[in-house]
Amino acid sequence: MGDRRGTGSAGGRLYSPGGCGCALVLAPLLAVSVGLLLVMVGYALASVAMLAGAVAITVRLRRKRPEREAAGRGPGAWPLIASALYILSVPYLIFFIWFMFFSSHS
Repeated sequence: MGDRRGTGSAGGRLYSPGGCGCALVLAPLLAVSVGLLLVMVGYALASVAMLAGAVAITVRLRRKRPEREAAGRGPGAWPLIASALYILSVPYLIFFIWFMFFSSHS
């Protein structure tokens, strides 16, 4: 009788050189990368909120300008706050959009 080997059968052995060692080595790297992605998305959401706040302050300042000029007072610290919000939000949003959608390595 011949030696019967099941080549290609479902019950055959699958060659794995390191068992699950590769997954154990890459698990911390995967956890760090997922954590970085969540941090980037969280900061992007905060940047959108800051941008919305800066736009709201700018619109309010433009609408109230005649009333302030008639009363003889300045805008206060609001232009500085709006500028800071623009400076904090817009560059990161540009970076985030570029990084997430245009920097593919295919």
